[in-house]
Amino acid sequence: MRISMRLMALGATAAIVFAACGGGASSAPTTAPTAAPGTEAPTEAPTEAPPAYKACVAFDTGGLGDKGFNDLAMKGLNDAKAAGFETAFSEAQGATDYSANIQRLVDEGCQTIVTVGFLQSQATADGAIANPEVAFAQVDTAWNTAGPDFIPGTADDTPIPPNFTGLDFLIDEAATLAGYLAAGFSETGKIGTYGGAQFPGVTRFMDGMYAGIGYYNEQKGTAVTLLGWDGDQTGTFVGGDNPWNDPAKGEQLAKTFLDQGVDIVHPVSGGTGNGTIKAMLAAGKWAIGVDTDQAVSLAEYAGAILTSAEKVIDVAVLDTIKKNAGGDLGGEDYAGTLANGGVRLASFHDFDSVISAELKAEIQALSDAIAAGTVKVCTYLKRGC
Repeated sequence: MRISMRLMALGATAAIVFAACGGGASSAPTTAPTAAPGTEAPTEAPTEAPPAYKACVAFDTGGLGDKGFNDLAMKGLNDAKAAGFETAFSEAQGATDYSANIQRLVDEGCQTIVTVGFLQSQATADGAIANPEVAFAQVDTAWNTAGPDFIPGTADDTPIPPNFTGLDFLIDEAATLAGYLAAGFSETGKIGTYGGAQFPGVTRFMDGMYAGIGYYNEQKGTAVTLLGWDGDQTGTFVGGDNPWNDPAKGEQLAKTFLDQGVDIVHPVSGGTGNGTIKAMLAAGKWAIGVDTDQAVSLAEYAGAILTSAEKVIDVAVLDTIKKNAGGDLGGEDYAGTLANGGVRLASFHDFDSVISAELKAEIQALSDAIAAGTVKVCTYLKRGC
């Protein structure tokens, strides 16, 4: 499969790419019910004993212990283990480990292999095509059936393999709710955001913040601003060799935002962002968490975390394993949305009594409108739809 110029512009070399929207994606496999903003959607363990089946996860270089993205995928694997599946996992130390780790899991007899992270796309695609008897899935990715030219119906189209499931999350929907909350809660009218690296799994969060603030300004006639992302292609990113696990850099970035008058920051950078949240707490200001409910996973910093934009990755991983064990190896993409409960806004926790009933009601109304399709996130981006 050829590598598209569009992917190269995103800094990735993959034949699997993020879908620009949820069109054509399956509403399965997640069983998480839709939750109202600021509430938790419960999950249920399977009640039937699974067949003898080995399920595995290949983690990216961000690694376990990030209190977010990777740990959520691990929870899904641990839930599978608790349900009776045999499990194993690998962790990459660098990009050169991707293919080798996948092959090792194949050699160990893994029947489902879930890879975590957009940067493993090429290795995952290669693994799925080379091992048609193994079910593959990838978190934060949907298969690009249109091929490298992104034009359906041309010679380079690449049909989704029957043993692949893309697990995509339209986190910009939940992040839009977080952006609206931040705009309504901020005392300075200045919000900050930044990413670890510039690719869709990161910038979707930032898009949502931009859109939510824009929607708030439209409704209220205000001029709340977002620093760190312009709603198009320009923003602040950590970059370098360690974008996901540098808390000291996260603290430094928080101080830069604070010096600019920002009082709420939404870091999208794994463990680096944890340093930002720590610094915001020390300054008596606030943060918006990512991927998981970080007021729970980072309980020591809960006093700064207004809410989090969540991907329900653990349920999607578990349900994919269950689907594969039942004989359905894939051939489809799943898109987690507000409507199907695959993304959501976390509880307000310590801030529940501080956030006004009016603001909560407005967030719920916006959530309902996005789920119904009457409000589209892209309408409020600088680049449009």
